[in-house]
Amino acid sequence: MSTHLHTRNRLVTFHLISLGCPKNLVDSEKMMASLALSGLVLVDDPESADVLIVNTCGFIKAARDESYSVILEQLAQKIHHPGQRVIVTGCMVQDNREELLARVPRVDAALDLAEQESISQVVRSLLDLPRNGDYRGVDPFPPRLLATPSHVAYLQISDGCFHQCSFCTIPRIRGKLRSRPIEEILAEARALARGGARELVVIAQDTTSYGFDLYGEFRLVDLLKAMEDIEGLEWLRLMYTYPTLVDSRLIHHYGESRKLCSYIDLPVQHGDSEILSAMRRGSSLDHLTRTIDRLREARRGIVIRTSVIVGFPGETEEHFENLMQFLERTKFDRVGVFPYSREEGTPSADLPNEVPEETIRERYEYLLDWAAEQALKRHKKQVGSVLRVLVDHEDPEDPRYFWGRWEGQAPDVDGRVRIQGRRLRPGRFARVRITDADEDNLYGTRIESIRSKSKSGGTE
Repeated sequence: MSTHLHTRNRLVTFHLISLGCPKNLVDSEKMMASLALSGLVLVDDPESADVLIVNTCGFIKAARDESYSVILEQLAQKIHHPGQRVIVTGCMVQDNREELLARVPRVDAALDLAEQESISQVVRSLLDLPRNGDYRGVDPFPPRLLATPSHVAYLQISDGCFHQCSFCTIPRIRGKLRSRPIEEILAEARALARGGARELVVIAQDTTSYGFDLYGEFRLVDLLKAMEDIEGLEWLRLMYTYPTLVDSRLIHHYGESRKLCSYIDLPVQHGDSEILSAMRRGSSLDHLTRTIDRLREARRGIVIRTSVIVGFPGETEEHFENLMQFLERTKFDRVGVFPYSREEGTPSADLPNEVPEETIRERYEYLLDWAAEQALKRHKKQVGSVLRVLVDHEDPEDPRYFWGRWEGQAPDVDGRVRIQGRRLRPGRFARVRITDADEDNLYGTRIESIRSKSKSGGTE
């Protein structure tokens, strides 16, 4: 017997759009699983959906503008499909529900972060369907319907943040640090690996603060060590680390781990001491430099990604030049660049000496061009090398090619490897000789298959 809901002799369907960061994507995956287990069917075409859901990002103004634009697009569907319902969820609802409803009053429901857990009941009520009990599985973690390929998944280890960076809205939106128990995380990691995940991307607002609220001490390294023996898992990738909390234990673990990728996401935000102090980052330039040097000593060839903000209040030409000099010295492998966004309610919103928008834009574009040039230089140095690449998917435009990533490339943010070769399979590894490169991607040819290091075996 089918478990799908039917109304007027057809399936009840939903379409979900997830905006913002991977943490938001995990929330979306939980909502999709809840709806699917409730009997609804996920569809790719919004026009054919009974319910349209937008999981919003409210971190900065640009993200809110995008969220509103997407919401309005979904509401426009109702003109031609009056029976549709539009639900808005996520950070924008959490931060300011009243403002959101004032701007888009025609939405049928607005759910904050806690209310997302009851989305299946909200949908049933909106569609006048019979209520049912929420799904309660045997696993200690909420089920997810992965939006990523089955061989890669995000693993969220905590939510919220205890830092007080002066520009950041996350503590206001997501609240204080709330770590998940180690046993729960390990159970989910094992389940994801059994489902085919070869790579787990470890995420949180700050992964390095993991466990402090639960255990009274930082337990990230203990968690990572416990995941070393998960069968089938090949890569663990660490994102969103806080520079002052990258300690000796974590650096040592990079030197000895079999599965931790030679990659770390280390957002420094700036390279001038005065600006770092005004940002309340708690990092000195000497400490940042020592941390980077120690990571490179512990793991030869480690790829270090960072992000910086330009145009913070009070940033002079000298401060910006100091940032450029710092980036030149530290030679990060990836540099993400963001223009400062003034957010009401944050300490930095009250700082004097705002940088003119035109100046912010000039510095942003200059640094963006510089980062692209540096990326191209580093990529060109990889031409001729042989990399172990995780195959992600076939090139939709040419079946002779596939796209994948080597361990120095995180999903969605670091570019990819385009592979020429036959008998390549998503979720498997291949040895690829790099033949060309641009500022975003690497290009290469498969030279032979290799055998997995995992106990699962099999030629890849």
